[in-house]
Amino acid sequence: MSAVRAGPVVDAHIHYLPPALLKAFARRTTPPRAERQGGWLVLDFGDGYVERIDARLVEPEHLFGSLQRAGVDVAVISINQPGVLRLAVPEARAVARDANDELAELVGQGRGALEGLATLPWQATDAAIEELGRAASLGLRGAMVCSNIAGRPLDDPAFDLTFGAAASLSMPLLLHPTVPAQVSALSEHGLICAAGFLFDTTTAILRMIFAGTFERHPGLKMILAHAGSLLPLLIGRADREYARNALPCALPEGRRPSDYLRRLHTDTIAGSPRALELAIELLGADRVCFGSDYPFGSQQEALGLVLAASLSDEVVSAVCGKNAAELFGLKPIPAAAGKAPNPAKQSP
Repeated sequence: MSAVRAGPVVDAHIHYLPPALLKAFARRTTPPRAERQGGWLVLDFGDGYVERIDARLVEPEHLFGSLQRAGVDVAVISINQPGVLRLAVPEARAVARDANDELAELVGQGRGALEGLATLPWQATDAAIEELGRAASLGLRGAMVCSNIAGRPLDDPAFDLTFGAAASLSMPLLLHPTVPAQVSALSEHGLICAAGFLFDTTTAILRMIFAGTFERHPGLKMILAHAGSLLPLLIGRADREYARNALPCALPEGRRPSDYLRRLHTDTIAGSPRALELAIELLGADRVCFGSDYPFGSQQEALGLVLAASLSDEVVSAVCGKNAAELFGLKPIPAAAGKAPNPAKQSP
């Protein structure tokens, strides 16, 4: 597979577990919790969903090494889900502040190679808005919002002011899955990550569309994780059900659910090149940003998926870097090699 000229590469979906959050998880006896077992870090998110990763991957030096090996010029780092959402409000507020300070410090160490997305105590609106403003003052570029807030849907009126604050600050929100609110049918066979994550993000975004969130906050920038989630397959059905009045809700001005998709961005974390092609077809080539899901995914494999899709050089260039640079307001980025890396030639 030949390398494709793509200019700078920006990884817009990459995670970091700051020491403050890791310590908070390590203190807990119930999920979410963290435990070191030899050279492994075991993250227990509850309901049978457990991630076991090489503990070295959470260290900054390994992050920088991975970026260099993969040829990623800039990484827009988000703090790992569920962030502080399942902590008591006083602890959530304190841990969010410390974690965001640590993220901002890491961004500074990156000398232009890193940007950051804050974690927020969404369960306490005043605290969430305050922390979002503080994150902006630290130079962080946006924040993460999970697909439910400890079981509460995102269209709950309690969260609307925080969405409004994000819109007014022009801070993009990465809509990332967490353990689904309706998890019982997924736990037994370990399907939370494989299937439940996408159900939950898809449900969350459809609820926000029908609840009028995007009407109330036209400036809201939302990145729906994982190649449009299930919308490439389901949005046509949602339009059909809406058209035949099977949904007990009304959108303004005769709009269809699919009319809101151009308000969204997404990433390239897809199960196959064809799935990525569908996401680009649905949202537009200017609304898709490269993402790797590091440390839960390989940056080299993620780049390989993009290059394996049937995309023009112009689209690859936009997806690999230009779209994210525009979305997050990044300064012009000089690419080290001027080309997207060829994963087949990278060291393992």
